[in-house]
Order: sequence, then C-alpha cells, then structure tokens
Amino acid sequence: MPTSVELREERAGLVKQARDLQAAADAEGRDLSAEETEQFDRVMADVDAMRSQVDRMEKLEAVESDLDRPVERQAEGIDSERREHRRGEQRAEAREAEERAAFAHFLRTGEVRQSLRAGEERHAGLMAEVRDTIIGTDAKGGYLITPTRVTQQLVKVVDDMVFMRRLATVHTVNDAKKLGIRTLPTHMADASWTTEVAAVTEDTTMAFGRRDLEPYLLSKLSKVSLRTLALSSDAESIVRQELGYKFGLTQEKAFLTADGSSKPLGVFTASASGISTGRDVAGSNTTTAIVADTLFDVVYAVNPGYLVGDKVGWIFHRDAVKAIRKLKDSDNQYLWQPGLQAGQPDQLLRFPVYQSEHAPNTFTAGLYVGLFGNFSYYHIAEVNAFAIQRLTELYAATNEVGFIGRIWVDGAPVLESAFARMKLAAS
Repeated sequence: MPTSVELREERAGLVKQARDLQAAADAEGRDLSAEETEQFDRVMADVDAMRSQVDRMEKLEAVESDLDRPVERQAEGIDSERREHRRGEQRAEAREAEERAAFAHFLRTGEVRQSLRAGEERHAGLMAEVRDTIIGTDAKGGYLITPTRVTQQLVKVVDDMVFMRRLATVHTVNDAKKLGIRTLPTHMADASWTTEVAAVTEDTTMAFGRRDLEPYLLSKLSKVSLRTLALSSDAESIVRQELGYKFGLTQEKAFLTADGSSKPLGVFTASASGISTGRDVAGSNTTTAIVADTLFDVVYAVNPGYLVGDKVGWIFHRDAVKAIRKLKDSDNQYLWQPGLQAGQPDQLLRFPVYQSEHAPNTFTAGLYVGLFGNFSYYHIAEVNAFAIQRLTELYAATNEVGFIGRIWVDGAPVLESAFARMKLAAS
C-alpha cells in the first residue's frame, strides 16, 4: 500500500502531465485540441480523485501512529492524592461508559435507561421539553441530549467535513442566547507629530461596532434500517456518521452563502453586517472568465497584517479551480501549485486553496467566483448541547428508524477588511 508521501508524489506527476500538454500548446501558439482537452480533463480528474485518497491515507497513518505509541507505565510509589485522582478518573470513565451503553441502547430500541435521565435533568433549563418527553414516555423515544463525549465526537465529524469550522473562530455557549462580538468598522486615524508640551490630538474616527451571534436551531433527518441497527455492534457510530454528514453539508453551505436571516451569514453574501460590496474586486476579469492579474489584485486588496497565520486562504468551486489551474504569471509560471507535503492543501500565490461545491460557480457578468481572506475573522457560535429524536413509527412501513439531530448554530464575518471577494466584470 503506497504511503501518503508516495501518493502525493504520484499526484504531482499527474499535474506535470497536464502542464506539459498545456505548455506544448502554448509553445505552438494554439489552444488545446479536442483530444488534448479530453486528455487534460481526464488527468485533472485523476488529480482530484487522488486528493481524497491522500487525505484518507493521512488520516489512517495518523491513527496508526497513535496506536503505536507505548502506554506510559504508572510510576511506582504514587502518593495517595494521585491515586485518588486516578480513582476519580476511573469513576468518570465508568459513568461515561455506562452513558455510552445506555445511549447505544436508546438508538437501537428507543428505550431510555436511568443513567441518561440525570443528564436530561441537568439540561432541563435549556430544553425543558426534552426532559418531559423522555421521562414521560420512554417507549415512544422522543428527544435525547447526547452524552458529552458523543456530542464532541459528532462535532469532530462535522469539523472534519467543513473546512470553514476548522479555520473559523468557534465560540461555545451554554444556551441559545445572543453572543456579542465586538467589531471595528472604522480604524483610528494616524498619530500626529507634536512638540514636547503641545496638546495631544484626540482621535475622532475610530468606532467600535457590535455583531450579535444568536445560535439558531439547525436540524437534520437521517434514516437507518432496522436490520442495520439490529446487527450493528456500534449503532452510535452509524448514526453519528450519518448525522455528521448531513449537518456538515448544511453548515458549509450556510457559512458560504446563507443570508443571515435566522441562519448564519455567508462570506459570499454581500451585507453591511458582514462583507459589504466595498470588498468586491473585479480587476481585469471578463464577464465570463477569471484573469490571472485579478488574482493578484484580490490578494493585495487585503492588508498584509491580516495575511499571517494558518487561517488565510482562498475559497473556490472546483469549476473555478479547473480554470485557474491553466493560468500563468508574467514569467510563464503556473499560479496554481499542488500540495506536496503531508497535510498541505493546494496553493495559489502561496496561499492554501479550499474547494467547496457550495461556492459560486455561475460564470456570468457581475457574479462572485471566489474569495480570499483570513478566516479566523469568521466567528461561529454554537450551543454546547446536541439533541437526537428517534422516530420509531414514522418509517415502520419501510423497516427504517428515523433520527433527527438538533443543534443551535450561528456564524458571520466580523471584520470585512480581512476579506476580499472576487467577481466577474459587469456587462
């Protein structure tokens, strides 16, 4: 089985094949022929497919690395305080194991064991109906707030799927109330030169703003067959993966294109509450295509002070990436570079490129086609509780059980000057 490094090298080789095709056509001063275009697209499709293969191999290698680490032996002569601390940890682990077993039992049967009811009561202030429904009618299933570890694992599944969550600043709140985020829409003016005893000039330009993040209810339905639940030794994992996939798709789309009305505000949505049209850059783009010079214009539209750290990058749809891969700079060098190191995404002008099927991909006059910026200035607020409802009877005719997951989430860009949005030229 090839390693992730070997796969990346093979992927880089495929990229070189595609570039050689384009270079040969450029040298002859012509466009790619129909046969060459078909070959180019086929090679680049293999490049995209190998990207997923590389990601899977890196995750596998990371897990294997963790399993190979030796278990640390407990030091002899440990004092009573440390032994008691360990006993406390063991009791907590035992309680967690009991909750996990009870939760898996709920997923398979709809019956709620006593070990989960205490957790419901702790959250009664947030969702009183959850506690009442569960305790009142065990046999009917109803709502259930998942154990803490299960919630964390489900959130991690979503994080792995949604690159915006990995890059953004995430705030966890205990209830579905507003979280005020301070913004700075107008910066302070330059300092003034003064003599030793002159009065200091007061600044009157700087102004602070406030953006309220109010977690909104997000829900998704997943159906699992009765046979799968009955035969599976880990029903929790099945439900977690299914709901994680559905919540991931919904959140990624919202963080990119939602309008902010009872939902997050997306980075591709022009809004005075997020990124206004003042951050749009059309540059030399035509009404239907991206031009290389405009990519430079977009980068230099963002203050260099924001271009520090590992949260800076581009967002494009794969259709836009396909076009950008063919662009060159004034030295005839390709602007797009494949990631060669483990865990490193592809790059454009030295910055990572993140692809999303939910990014705009309609190449029509005046529409958005990409975005660049520091995504740590996109803030997400979510409630630290996840509820699952088990639908026992609704899908009985098809031998399935429905699971509805519910969580509260909001998100928005809080500093528009950290972003620049690329659009096509107006008609």
